[in-house]
Amino acid sequence: METKSEIFSQRLVKAVVWNITLQISLAIVLVFFIQVDLIHPISWITSTFNDIFSWKMALNAILLGLVSFFQAYLYGSYFSVPVPKYFTRFSMFLNIFSVQNIIFSTLYALNGYFTMSLYSSLAKSNFNILKKKCDTYDGQCLAEQSLFLQFGGMWMGLYYFTTAHLFSATVLTFPHIYQEKFQQIKLVISNIVAMGFQHSVTPVIYYCIFYYVWGNKPRNVVSEVYSLYLEDPPLDNIFNLISSGIWIGLWFYTSLYFISIYTMKTVFNIVLTEPMKFPIEGDNQFTLNNALSQRLQFTGYLGAQDLKYMSLMDYARRSQIFTLSQPGGHPRNWNNLLEKCLQMINQFNSELDKINNDSHSVEAENTNSRKTFNAIAPVTPPSVYSRSLRNMAQSPHLLELKDHNKNEVDDTFATAMKLEFKNFLVKLSQKPGINYFFGELVDTKLKFILIQAQPVIWTCEGLAYIVSASLKEDKYGVVQNDLPIVLSTLIYLKQNLDKLTKAGLVPRKHILNDVLAVKIRNALLSSVKRSLYKIIMTFSKFIHEIPLEPDVQIAVQSFLSCKEA
Repeated sequence: METKSEIFSQRLVKAVVWNITLQISLAIVLVFFIQVDLIHPISWITSTFNDIFSWKMALNAILLGLVSFFQAYLYGSYFSVPVPKYFTRFSMFLNIFSVQNIIFSTLYALNGYFTMSLYSSLAKSNFNILKKKCDTYDGQCLAEQSLFLQFGGMWMGLYYFTTAHLFSATVLTFPHIYQEKFQQIKLVISNIVAMGFQHSVTPVIYYCIFYYVWGNKPRNVVSEVYSLYLEDPPLDNIFNLISSGIWIGLWFYTSLYFISIYTMKTVFNIVLTEPMKFPIEGDNQFTLNNALSQRLQFTGYLGAQDLKYMSLMDYARRSQIFTLSQPGGHPRNWNNLLEKCLQMINQFNSELDKINNDSHSVEAENTNSRKTFNAIAPVTPPSVYSRSLRNMAQSPHLLELKDHNKNEVDDTFATAMKLEFKNFLVKLSQKPGINYFFGELVDTKLKFILIQAQPVIWTCEGLAYIVSASLKEDKYGVVQNDLPIVLSTLIYLKQNLDKLTKAGLVPRKHILNDVLAVKIRNALLSSVKRSLYKIIMTFSKFIHEIPLEPDVQIAVQSFLSCKEA
C-alpha cells in the first residue's frame, strides 16, 4: 500500500499526463479548423498532418509539458499541506510575496507566453516572430503586433493567477456521485468553452488600457536590444490599436488559453478526487485510520470519502469493522475507527465552539489580568518550619526553599506580564489606522473553518451509516456500546451549527458574507441532521434504553418525532 506522499505523487503524474494530452488535442483541433479547405480536402488533411508533426509543434508541446508539470506540482501542493491561516490584511499582504506565489506567478506567465506562441504558430501567422524585413528601411523592423500578443500572453497568465489564487480560495470540489473521467469531462467541456470566451473579455480590456499607457516602454526596450526599426503605426494609440484588429486575435487566443487553464483545473480536480479504498487494518499499510487522522491534508479528504462509500456499498470491509481481534476478543477495528472519527468531529466542534463563544470584551480580559497580577505570591513567604530561627537558618533545605519560591514568583510575574502585553496589543490593534491592517477581517475565521468541513461531512454520514448497519450486521454488539457517545457528539455539533444560523447569537465579525462558506455551512448542517435521523430512526424502538445526558435526550426527541427540518 502506498504512503500518503506516494498517493499524491501518483495522482499528480496522472493529472499532468491527462492535462498534456488534452492540451495537445485542443491544439490539433485548432489546426484542423484553421486550415479548413473544403474545395481541396486532400491538401487540407496533408497540411494539417504536416503542422501536427512539425518541430514547432513538438517544441511548444515540450515547453508546455514542462510548465504544466511544475504548475501541477505547485497546484497540488495546496492540497498536500494544511491551509495557511490569514486573518488580517497584513498577513494576506505578506502572503502575496511568498516564495510559492512568486514561483507560481512566474510559471503562469510562462505558460501564457508559450500557449500564445503555440496557438499563433499553429495559425500560420507571423505573430510569434518579433522581427520582420523592413519595407522602407534597409534592415529589420519590429513586428509590434507579435510583441503585443506575447506580452498579452504573460499578462493573461498573471491575471488568472491573481484572480484564481491570490484573491479566492483554492479548494477541491468533490462530486456527490463519482463518475468515470471521460464522463465527467464530457459533461463539463461545453461549459468550459463558454466560460473561456466569456471570461476573456475583461482581461483583454484591461490589457489594452495597460498597453495604451505603458506600451511604449517594452517596445523601446525590445527595439534597442535587437536594434530594430519601427515602421508600423504604434499600437499605444487607440485608433491604431482598433484599426489593426490585433485585439480580436488577442481575445481569441486568450479564450483558448482560458479554455486550456480551465481544462487543466478540471482534469486535476477529477484525478485528485478519484475515490480510493484504504485497508481497515494492516501493520505495514496506510490504513483508513491513518488517513482519517489527517483531516486538514489531502489524504484526510480521501479517507473520509472512502469511509462514506464503505459505509454505503462495501459490505466486505464493513464486516471487518464488526469483527473481534483474535486472540483477545476486542473490537480493535471499531475502536480505532471510532477514535479517529470522534477526534475529527470533536476538533471541528471545538473550533466552532470558540467562534460561538467569541464575545469576551477587552475589559473582561483586563479584569482577569489584574486579578492574575494581584495574585502574585508575596516576596517573603510564610515559614513552613515550626522550629526556632536558629534551627531554621541551619536547615539544609533553606536554600532549596528560597529557590523554589523565587521560581514560583518569577513564573507568576512572567504570566502576568504576558497578559498585560497581550492586552496592550489588543488595544493597539483597535486604533483606526492600525486596525485596518492588523485587525481581524470580517467572517475570516469562520470561513477558514467551514472551507475545511468536507471531511467532517463525510465522516458524520459514514459513521451514521455504519452505526445503522450494525443493528443487523454487528453480531457481537460492539457498536451499540458506543451509541451514547456517537449521538452526543453529533447532537453537540448540530447545536453549534444552529447557533451559526440564528441572528443575534453570532458576533458581527463572524457573520458569513461568502457564498461558498454559506453553502458549506448549510450542507454540513443538513448532513448532521441526516446522520442523526438515520441513527435515531434505526434505533427508534430502543432509543429510550440508551443512557444519554438530559439535554441530549431532549434534542433526540425532536428527531424522534420528525420535527427537525
